[in-house]
Amino acid sequence: MRCHLAVSNPIKDQALTAMRFGRSGRSAGIGARMATMLLATLLPINSFADCAEDSALAVAFMDSYLKMIRTTDKAVEAWLRSQPLAAPVLIDAYIAERDQGLAMDPELGWGMDLILDAQDSPDDGFLPYRCESEPGLLQIQGKDWPEFKLALRLIDTSEGRKIAGVGRVNLSENERAGR
Repeated sequence: MRCHLAVSNPIKDQALTAMRFGRSGRSAGIGARMATMLLATLLPINSFADCAEDSALAVAFMDSYLKMIRTTDKAVEAWLRSQPLAAPVLIDAYIAERDQGLAMDPELGWGMDLILDAQDSPDDGFLPYRCESEPGLLQIQGKDWPEFKLALRLIDTSEGRKIAGVGRVNLSENERAGR
């Protein structure tokens, strides 16, 4: 999970300082360090909030994608370019992956939806499922099909958090949701 250095948790910072130096400024004993370390692990940390925020962005992105594929004939590349949550690296990776599939089979490409990493999708959209230990990597699941999992990667950009990988696009085989 990811921790922002710019965002401070004063209670946690105080606990970590006490763990290192004790109140007198001298090195704290082992017992004091252990107790403070335990306290610091029990305090809420910013990464839980990051997970919730990232999950909300991922669900909004994918629900928007489902709406687009069901209601328009817009090309995925055009939709990605117009999507404010899509990072440029996602758009470039999508084009490369699509072109690789079309080079192997000019008619069907990969034979699946690269964003969904599947041929089918949940009807009612997505819900958060879990955040992985790797920063920015998470999974969402179908509302009406909880067994349908989808992995996404979010990154920090100058314009805020954006989707950098989803489904089969810009995610390694190990990062993708199991099928």
